[in-house]
Amino acid sequence: MSKPEKFHSGFVALIGRPNVGKSTLLNAIVGSKVAITSGMPQTTRHRILGVYNRPGCQIVFVDTPGFHSAQTRLGEWMLESAKTEGSEADIVIMVVDGTQAPNDDDRQVAEFLKEQVKATKILLLNKVDKLARKEALLPRIESYRKLGDFTDIFPISAVDGDNVEEFLSYLRTLIPEGLPYFPEGQISDQDNERMAEEIIREKVLLNTYREVPHAVAVKIDECREAVNKKDQQYIRATVYVEREGQKTIILGRKGEKLKEIGAAARAELEELFGRKVYLDLWIKVKEDWRDRPDWLRAFGYDYD
Repeated sequence: MSKPEKFHSGFVALIGRPNVGKSTLLNAIVGSKVAITSGMPQTTRHRILGVYNRPGCQIVFVDTPGFHSAQTRLGEWMLESAKTEGSEADIVIMVVDGTQAPNDDDRQVAEFLKEQVKATKILLLNKVDKLARKEALLPRIESYRKLGDFTDIFPISAVDGDNVEEFLSYLRTLIPEGLPYFPEGQISDQDNERMAEEIIREKVLLNTYREVPHAVAVKIDECREAVNKKDQQYIRATVYVEREGQKTIILGRKGEKLKEIGAAARAELEELFGRKVYLDLWIKVKEDWRDRPDWLRAFGYDYD
């Protein structure tokens, strides 16, 4: 009688500076949207888990906030969150933008990996599909290789999927033995309400000026079946900002901008809940909430 194959499982942290494509990569790996994305730095605030299942193997990927120079208590919390996840993972993936040379934030990530991470470290050069000349890749790889001691290096494109499967096949050979952490069908640790907050925040990021998004938080106030409409979900949510001027921008002329944001969010929320959604959006000003521990805790940040 043959012995059953051993199961392998582990945690893999995606670490890097803002806007290198960590969340896009996580979504590509899982095969579904579990993390919001935008061109705005610091889009990811909480750590997000994405569960990758294959026969005999489960890898829990951890998408972390980007390493950056923190200017607020929220920024400090995000940076510490990224460092904690990197320190505790079985394998750490440093994701970089393969179209750019290393900058100070990349060097900060590499220094952290050298000093505080003993786990296996792999370097991913993302966005290589955007390189006009492929011969430019080799010197770029070399410039990043010098930053740290990496077990291996992979150039990939999270958008096109180039070399992603090859990277995952290699990663599976490194995962330690262990039992699965999540049921086979589960792909994330986020519940629908947390995901709804993130979807609404994403639509604000994509529809407002650059000075607004960093100051935005979203809180679901009510999420239930609509009264007298069994096939409809009622969601009341508040978009918080720090200044009256930011509120004016999100509201837009005669409320048109808020309507655009609501329509974009509603379409995605209906996919999430699998039914029609009535979205009731409000905007409130909460001055300097990013530097207030009480409001950070209220918005779900485990701030001491």
